[in-house]
Amino acid sequence: MPPDLNLETEAPPRFTECVSPANAAPGTPADSRQMAARLQELIEQIQNQPNPAGRALLQECLQSLLAFYGDGLARVLGHIQDSGAEGTAVLDRLLQDQMVSGLLLVHGLHPVPLEARLRAALEKVRPYMQSHGGNIELLSLESEVARVRLQGACKTCPSSTVTLELAVRRAVEEACPDLIAFEVVGPAEPPAENIR
Repeated sequence: MPPDLNLETEAPPRFTECVSPANAAPGTPADSRQMAARLQELIEQIQNQPNPAGRALLQECLQSLLAFYGDGLARVLGHIQDSGAEGTAVLDRLLQDQMVSGLLLVHGLHPVPLEARLRAALEKVRPYMQSHGGNIELLSLESEVARVRLQGACKTCPSSTVTLELAVRRAVEEACPDLIAFEVVGPAEPPAENIR
């Protein structure tokens, strides 16, 4: 269930991140993306209401709606997880659906921790990196901020580095829309040789 939201001090969930055109799975209907975008617009309008009492009422309505649907999703997830191997197979398929995965994230119900999803995204893009003579290394993940290093990319070909970085960013955004920040560090410099 999502935590209580204070629209005065906290950013509400970004529903557009669940099914944005940039990271929507190929089968995600355009209607879902449009609904998420419209929902995000409405939340922003709530935040900009000049009447504090009206804003508080809308905030309470949004919190209640999120809690109601979050409780329902938690129950569905519990039934699936209690169904043994069959349930595990269903859950795996559901987690591959970008919209379902995003909704679980919004409600704090995603069963796969951020670090595991990040590492899986890097593994997914690693063969592509290696096919271009590169690789990727996770340097750190702290407070939902990730730092990775591209390795072995051609230093004389900046467009190659940019292409590789875009591939990494896309894979990470798809798997980890809840990541606050993502920094890509260029290739490590080889150690300097000692001159005697």
